[in-house]
Amino acid sequence: MKKKRGDTLIEVALAIGIFSMIAIIVVSVVAASTSGAQSSLELTLTREELDAQAEALRFIHDSYVSGSQSKDTTATAPDNKYAKIWEAIKGLASSEGSVDLKYNPETCDELYDGNTGDMNLNYPANKGFKPFVINTRLIDYNACFTDPLGASGCSSSPIIHTANSNTRKVFYPPSTYPRFLYGSTDMDLSLLDQNRHSIGSQIYRVEGIYIVATKGNSNVVDASNPDAATVSSKTAYYDFYIRSCWMPVNSDRASTISTVIRLYEPEVVTY
Repeated sequence: MKKKRGDTLIEVALAIGIFSMIAIIVVSVVAASTSGAQSSLELTLTREELDAQAEALRFIHDSYVSGSQSKDTTATAPDNKYAKIWEAIKGLASSEGSVDLKYNPETCDELYDGNTGDMNLNYPANKGFKPFVINTRLIDYNACFTDPLGASGCSSSPIIHTANSNTRKVFYPPSTYPRFLYGSTDMDLSLLDQNRHSIGSQIYRVEGIYIVATKGNSNVVDASNPDAATVSSKTAYYDFYIRSCWMPVNSDRASTISTVIRLYEPEVVTY
């Protein structure tokens, strides 16, 4: 009777080795695909937040320009309420050349002052920054237009949140990607993991995103005497640098996205 020959130890070891190599390759490909998908999602969501801030600035500026062309200059004119927001935003702009616009943080934490919920007191001061963000849920709502910064009244829901000066500190390093979290001041942080952070119009936290502005001057001729040789310097435009910072998956260095838009003063452009 002929005996059946079994697999040798070498053959078993070789089979296990081949299976292990295939398993490692499959796991690596899946992990890389998951990481890539996560990174793409973070980039998309961050870009949406930057675009929302850019569109809010354009909307406020365009509404201000529209109101400035109206004969009705009363405070209750529908368009002129945006002039108050625009004036508040202009007050946060630094002179061109006085701001260090280098932006290459290694970690997002270096932009913030520990866990106090504030932009770092030294970083913006050294750079000449006055960081802020716009509450896009309030710019078309009849509240806080008289004081967009919320210094008197509406302090819990200002249209413009500024770093280092708010009574409510809302700027924090990102826990995931740059985002705005909406909710009340007594909000339970555990709700953030339940996708319940978008209720209401009050900003609870701003994570990993902010705006800094600079103003640029131009020499213009007096319109009453355009042939005169003398010129005067006026602020002609404002540059808004919208920035983000977050720590991507499996990385020890921060990712950043930024964009810049330029908005002009109509009375100088048409001077």
